[in-house]
Amino acid sequence: MKTFLLFILMLYVHAASASVIMVGTRVIVPSAAKEKTVQFKNPDPQPFIVEIKLSDEHDHSSQVPFVAVPPVFRIEPHQGQSVRLIPTSAEQLLPRDRESVFYMNFTQIPALKRSARNDNQLIIAVKSRVKVFYRPETLSGQQSEAFKSLRFSLNNGKVMVENPTGFYISISRARFVSHSHSVTLTDAVMLAPLSSMEWSPAERVASLRDGKIRITQVNDYGAYFENTRDP
Repeated sequence: MKTFLLFILMLYVHAASASVIMVGTRVIVPSAAKEKTVQFKNPDPQPFIVEIKLSDEHDHSSQVPFVAVPPVFRIEPHQGQSVRLIPTSAEQLLPRDRESVFYMNFTQIPALKRSARNDNQLIIAVKSRVKVFYRPETLSGQQSEAFKSLRFSLNNGKVMVENPTGFYISISRARFVSHSHSVTLTDAVMLAPLSSMEWSPAERVASLRDGKIRITQVNDYGAYFENTRDP
């Protein structure tokens, strides 16, 4: 009996797992673009209903200058779906000297057959969140090269980091390497444009002079790459 119940529970867990995926890990919307197309895929043998909502970093949707078309759709088994992100008032409302970030939240639930709608079933909605970067065409340089402009300094053993560029810089990991010794400075942070941030190293760093800083960064395509630079 216990084995049978465990088997049924495993079936429910499998049925509740997320199946619809977005192609890519982030969305870049150039200011000159009239729309940005985002692709979704359903590799599962059952259909899903997907709802898309756009929000800012505080999870508010009223001030987002984009609309998603369509906001709700059904995606069939082993099929794809295109969604258009259309700027409505982004050029008028958002700054031109830096990127702006928003979030695309998409919730998926399995589509039920008519014959099964009256049955007792466990249905779990799965929500995913993806960053949407609005990038003004007036920005100089490349996002992948923005890390070269970072400025580092020490303050009571903590590392102060200044980002003077107009780009967001997504860092998976930053380390200070001196000779054969390595100290983790931070993990999983996003530096906002034209801002500064304080990092608390895993160990106290007495000086930045005799070492290098290794930064593992996430690029526009969601790929990780490491660069080494002087502090």
